[in-house]
Amino acid sequence: MAHPQSVAALMNEIRSGTMVLPDLQRDFVWTEDQIRLLLDSMLRGYPFGSVLAWNTQFLEVSYRDFVVDFRSGQTFTSKVKPVGAKLRMVLDGQQRLQSLYLAMFGTHDGRRLYFNVTSGPGGTAPDDDDEGEAGTGANYRFAFWNDNAPNMARRFVRVADIIAWPTVREDDEIDAVVAAIPLEGNDARVAKNNLRRLRRVVTDPSLVAVESIDDHVMNAAGARTIPEILEIFVRVNSGGTRLSRSDLMFSLIKSRDIGARRAFDSLVGDVDPGSALGIDKDFVIKGLLTVSDKPPAFDVENVERHYADMLAKFDDFSGALRATIDFCRDADVGLGASKLIQPLNTLFPIVYYLSRQHRCSVPVDQRAALRTVLYFLLFNSFVKSDARIRYLREVLQKRPGVAVPVDALLAVISARQTHFAIATTPELLARNIPLALNLAQPTAARDTLSWQAEPQIDHIFPQATYRPKHGGLVDDIGNLAYLGRLRNIHKSDDEPEAFFEKLSDDVLKADYCIDDRSLLRPDRFTDFVHRRRQALVDRVKIALGR
Repeated sequence: MAHPQSVAALMNEIRSGTMVLPDLQRDFVWTEDQIRLLLDSMLRGYPFGSVLAWNTQFLEVSYRDFVVDFRSGQTFTSKVKPVGAKLRMVLDGQQRLQSLYLAMFGTHDGRRLYFNVTSGPGGTAPDDDDEGEAGTGANYRFAFWNDNAPNMARRFVRVADIIAWPTVREDDEIDAVVAAIPLEGNDARVAKNNLRRLRRVVTDPSLVAVESIDDHVMNAAGARTIPEILEIFVRVNSGGTRLSRSDLMFSLIKSRDIGARRAFDSLVGDVDPGSALGIDKDFVIKGLLTVSDKPPAFDVENVERHYADMLAKFDDFSGALRATIDFCRDADVGLGASKLIQPLNTLFPIVYYLSRQHRCSVPVDQRAALRTVLYFLLFNSFVKSDARIRYLREVLQKRPGVAVPVDALLAVISARQTHFAIATTPELLARNIPLALNLAQPTAARDTLSWQAEPQIDHIFPQATYRPKHGGLVDDIGNLAYLGRLRNIHKSDDEPEAFFEKLSDDVLKADYCIDDRSLLRPDRFTDFVHRRRQALVDRVKIALGR
């Protein structure tokens, strides 16, 4: 049965540390826009929604406190609640309560929430101002600001200050705010009404319906178990910002191991700090299942059954993943552009192999073989499903040791995929032109920090000039090359003979696979495409060994 409470009462529980978050909760994910919109909805009288709390008196449970000063990407510290301690843990409502806690007492990325006291119905605040409020679609305007920001309009009042006024001084504080801005007439009337409305909403004793689990349990035998709570958690968290499968699986792991959150976050932050590859908790969980020889399936039963084996393999997985990413970026492999490593699941057989090597290192005499397997998996976009991860893993399980079973792994591709290529041919290159050009121009495609150097695929003979006569041959890989974005803009529709005239023959051959400058003449276009296509095939064949 639900019991109504005010926001103020819930905030007091959070501040006192008697209302916390079970560590199976995902991280705080709401944006500043969502926080502002929540406050607007409350002032407009929209339903707040219910909160589901869990009385954990008779259980030992890992948990974490609500955070008062939130920073994007921060790692949260977990604690363990001993049996007997009376803490209420929030199963549903974390995002809303955490948002209000930041808004009323703390900061979001170093900024505090301010209220435009002249906004809302009857107010005169402009709808198109540029003060951090745009995009919420709200009538009541809220904005996050650094304290003492020089460009902040005086009509913005800090929410924390408004909430902190003693009730007996409310009228005096409101009058002081209106006088300090200063406001007169309708603006003053709207501001006073808004300030009172915000304070009344926060203290409304019937605003939030709080449902409780195990509030009336008398002993440990009657208390719900962790798996039961997890099932409840999964079922109630189906609205709002949806939980992904990895959120749910990660929640289970966190409920079992208090150090998992920090270890997971640290690993993801280390190996993919800018999220260029897209490595996330989903990838880590699937990787742990893979290296521990368990089914890489996302379901509660699977993770619950195997979590101990998964966590036991965390160091092996972590070391192998780091070695795999370094291997991809090494000069002899040349996958310097993260977007070339797709699908990302392609890394799993490499990670699995390295997790079985001494110190997760790449055997020197197996580098070429490992590179061959990696590229052919990428060219065929083969590792798209959990089943294909298992097929490749089975090959490695049957052939433990140092030697990479190249032929057996490539045979999985031919056996499991209808259209495939496991030898270097023009058809292979056409399956993934960016990847093929990466082998031909190994330093051109890379992750960059500026737009000017961003690698783009350029038509050597300009398509606008040659497409009318030569059609699709213009898009053949023989006419394509990587070029930095700024250079590509400057090149425009220049003829290749003029564009490359300052390059030496050696550079032209090494960087562009062009061994005959006379092929750059307009009348040699067809010959150029066929000759260069074959040159690219030859170069890739040397790199991949087949």
